[in-house]
Amino acid sequence: MQNLKKIGAIGGAISLALCWPLAVGQIGQSIIEDGITNMNDEMIKGEVVEYQRGYLSSVVLTRYSVVDPELKTQLERDGMPTTFDVTSDVSHGLTSLTADSKLVDNDFLPLTMHSQTQLNGNTAFILDLDSWHYRNEAQGVSVSTSPAKVTGDVTVLGDLNYQVSVPSVQVDFENGEELHLNALTGQGKGKQAKGYWLGEQSFSLEKLDVVDSNLTPVFLIENASYRGNTTMNESGDKLNSQLNLDAKKLRLTDGTDVDNFKLDFSIADVDSQSFDQIMSIYQSSPMLDEQEIASLLPHVDTLFSKGFDLSVNELSLAFGDGKFHNEWQLSIPEGTDHITQDPMKLMTATTGELSTYFSDELVTHYPFIQEGIDELLIMELIEKVEGGYQLKAEIGEGKLKFENGHEFPLVALLMPALMQQQ
Repeated sequence: MQNLKKIGAIGGAISLALCWPLAVGQIGQSIIEDGITNMNDEMIKGEVVEYQRGYLSSVVLTRYSVVDPELKTQLERDGMPTTFDVTSDVSHGLTSLTADSKLVDNDFLPLTMHSQTQLNGNTAFILDLDSWHYRNEAQGVSVSTSPAKVTGDVTVLGDLNYQVSVPSVQVDFENGEELHLNALTGQGKGKQAKGYWLGEQSFSLEKLDVVDSNLTPVFLIENASYRGNTTMNESGDKLNSQLNLDAKKLRLTDGTDVDNFKLDFSIADVDSQSFDQIMSIYQSSPMLDEQEIASLLPHVDTLFSKGFDLSVNELSLAFGDGKFHNEWQLSIPEGTDHITQDPMKLMTATTGELSTYFSDELVTHYPFIQEGIDELLIMELIEKVEGGYQLKAEIGEGKLKFENGHEFPLVALLMPALMQQQ
């Protein structure tokens, strides 16, 4: 009897082992089909066209279609496809599925992906783009890239951890201009929310430039980086976001050279529900019509009525030896209601402070800045300090309030802009 039990147990184990690849294949099919269904949104729709499930492996054909009307029209106008078929060779492992996927029309875009999906649905992936050249005859534009790579992992809940590397991209335009991108790298950890990234992201760029037909630079960015972090508070009703940009060197289209550009910007305590609604409406149609604007306004009112804070912790740059530095903090208090009906209410409701610095070298180099400084000195709204000029003021009751007791109405700052719109 004991031997029979042993034989039965061994037989059961062998049967389970033999059946396990089939079970893994079936579970894997459900994971793949559910995953493709869950990824559908307003822009892209995915579907399983064919699923040939075998004992140790399967072959899957999936189709991804652009459904966003504006994006679809743009792609069609540029002679680009709006539907992509992907074939995947899937292997059934003990606890996971391994897949090698590629576009059916691989000549158009040499894109391949290797992925490993656990039975709980979590997936690790490597996305490779081989050297690629594309010519759009209608637009007179050519794009060439060196091999690029994206690696990462994604959970069934949509949490994504990724790394991206793009060594070089060149775009040639019909008028002889060229765009060059060198050494773009990035990483992120978080998830895509309603039109925005919830989590951390960072990118660095060695160089981006645009040159004319004589190879003369008309625009340039060197040694630039971006860092962003958007988080939700514990209760899930408030958003906080931090953004940092910096670039060692910029050459603007007017020929101006800018050095050591830095921007440190944050927004805090934003009502997440109304912000999500605003982003959702905007994502569905970036070019809002009257009906969509009407549906947007109540959420804008709610956003301001809940209050939030805005801060530029640093905005600094240099023009040669001339330096500029600016920082400001604004607070929209809770209870700022019906702002869309009375936008000027912001003038009296907003509180905060600002500080601006101009170096002597900058003022001397740009006469129009000197003229403005001279006027502010006469009005006693700016102070001469060591090495330059500094303006400091508090914001409240619709006014800029200076340390010497002088006050300046905020609406006066907007008058030039308002006059230009007339």
